[in-house]
Amino acid sequence: MTDIKVDHIIETDVLVVGGGGAAARAALSAAQAGANVRMAIKAKWLTGGSTATAFSELLAIAAAIGHADERDHPEIHYEDTLDAGRGFIDPELVWTLASEVPHRIQDLIDIGLNFDKQENGKLVQGMSDFATYPRTCRVNGVTARHILVALGKQIKKRGVPIDENMMVFKLITDNDQNISGALGMNMETKEITLYKTPSVILACGGAQHIYKHAVGTSDMIGNGYAMAYELGIPLVNMEFIQIGPAAIKPSMTLLSGPVWKTKPILTNSNGENILEKYVPENVSIDEVYTEKVFPFTISSAAYYLDTSIQKELELNPTPNGGVWGIMPPGSEEIVQEKIPKTNGVLKAKGIDVFNDPFEVALVAQCMNGGALIESPDGTTKVAGLFIAGETAGGLRGPDRPGGNSLAEGQVFGHRTGQAAAKHAERSTNSANPEGKSHAALEDLADWIGRSKGKQELNDAIVSLKENMYKNCLVIRNEERLNDAMTYIQELEYSLENGEFNIDQENFSAAIDFKHMLTIAKSIVLSAQTRTESRSCHYREDYPEKDDANWIKSIFVTQQNGEMSVDTRQWPHHRKSEKSEVKL
Repeated sequence: MTDIKVDHIIETDVLVVGGGGAAARAALSAAQAGANVRMAIKAKWLTGGSTATAFSELLAIAAAIGHADERDHPEIHYEDTLDAGRGFIDPELVWTLASEVPHRIQDLIDIGLNFDKQENGKLVQGMSDFATYPRTCRVNGVTARHILVALGKQIKKRGVPIDENMMVFKLITDNDQNISGALGMNMETKEITLYKTPSVILACGGAQHIYKHAVGTSDMIGNGYAMAYELGIPLVNMEFIQIGPAAIKPSMTLLSGPVWKTKPILTNSNGENILEKYVPENVSIDEVYTEKVFPFTISSAAYYLDTSIQKELELNPTPNGGVWGIMPPGSEEIVQEKIPKTNGVLKAKGIDVFNDPFEVALVAQCMNGGALIESPDGTTKVAGLFIAGETAGGLRGPDRPGGNSLAEGQVFGHRTGQAAAKHAERSTNSANPEGKSHAALEDLADWIGRSKGKQELNDAIVSLKENMYKNCLVIRNEERLNDAMTYIQELEYSLENGEFNIDQENFSAAIDFKHMLTIAKSIVLSAQTRTESRSCHYREDYPEKDDANWIKSIFVTQQNGEMSVDTRQWPHHRKSEKSEVKL
């Protein structure tokens, strides 16, 4: 049997798994609360995940501070967010988000973040989808990155240790099912670290990269979801994934709503205009462009743009699996007016959008589902396990209002940091995680010892991504989903029964692959179960929205080693007192 042992033991009050905006906020808040905090991140600090790499013309953080329109208040932010997911999301979490994000904006200002300001000194605020009033605050077009850097400076000042290239892959619980530790592996040295801790915060992003094309970095394959699922935490709303168009070469550039106001011409490899090919006569192509936002939704004529792209990806693709895009003649002025940042980014990559056709494909951008949290403190049914950011489920349903993602990271990162610190302080857990970690590593060693087959992991990972891209993208139906599920089950069988070639050099990839299969399966099972079309979930064989039967969330849970499905309709309202929050 292969020998795998713990090389390092590190004790800490709070372990934060992840390195994005939510994780950084959680680590800072836990440290401010007096806890001994450590961060474990899968990539290099400030380089991985969504926050460090996010880009869009509209990228900003939503907060009802009333600087653009004094009529905006947290109650309206609350109602706008609830309207986007009523029956699918927890009103208590939504209220926490809306009422507390103004305070988190002030925190960021206090640590030196320089939001764009009007001449009168108030913050510039922009409109976003589902917003009644202009609500999003931005920083020089790359808001997410600036937030992360500002938090990073504070984390450095407090001396919080950061373990880079560390893939946390297993959560350890005591006999009472309380968190007692976590196992991580250094991706470079292959050494195993046991973290002895009573509090773990999972804030390690989503699972976009189980698809062939995705934004963010390739390490985002759902480790946090999978580790939570293994402990019995439900995964909720997993069928709702934000997918939309992006320029895919030479690197990924998201094409957000404003891009489509310039009416770029889309053609397939045969030179055919794909919108002219697929948009029916009773629908105006101008309407398709006007209505187009990011992500895909069935709620408007923009539906034809994304579905036309997918159809041509399968019929007449460009060399890298897309369609061609180019700006129409005479559009220089509107391009400069509507999308100066996107144009600048593409130009920096060597693309002249007026003369160089660029390849456009559909990409996964954000998971609206996640591992269910039980309270505004990010608690779960496992004591000592907290979840924040995109890893957390219960706050995002079929739609996610623009600017809420960064807001969620700050609000719930702060709350989980404080709660995890308090839990560690009052924890009387004297359990020794060494025993259970040793057993977990023995199981891992046994698995590696049995895995001497001829199939190559990297080939299987690529094929899984391609299968999900083909069968569970924006066009879904029973045949596609059944094909995806059959393929996932075949891969699960092969992985469990030693048909892959796994050794100590590639077993981190094997763990990733196992996690990817779990999350892919949860997405496909949820999509199979939801026999209707709603927002970003389009069932070609069930094209209508079915409010009578489907205003409810799908929960995927591990029970007796099997993946089971349940549903739940959340309350539609929460009674709350009026709150005045201004900056």
